[in-house]
Amino acid sequence: MHDFLTIAAPLSDGTALKQWVLLVVGNLFAAWLGLRAFRHFIKDDWGGLITMAVAAIAVAGFVWFPDEAKGLLDGLWDKIREA
Repeated sequence: MHDFLTIAAPLSDGTALKQWVLLVVGNLFAAWLGLRAFRHFIKDDWGGLITMAVAAIAVAGFVWFPDEAKGLLDGLWDKIREA
């Protein structure tokens, strides 16, 4: 019982669970985008390939750098509000 409580302790505030879900789902989504980009490459659909590459970069930013992505969006929102 003690081991279970020790393992579950970091999940009490939800940050560890949020990071885990973001990492797993984000990696799956990035892999899906990569497969679609590869399909566009095979079909010589360069517009689709570029679109998938840009989307994959955006997803990677949110998955692997969530704090920096949040700071970027906060800064953009502040610039919009000031205008």
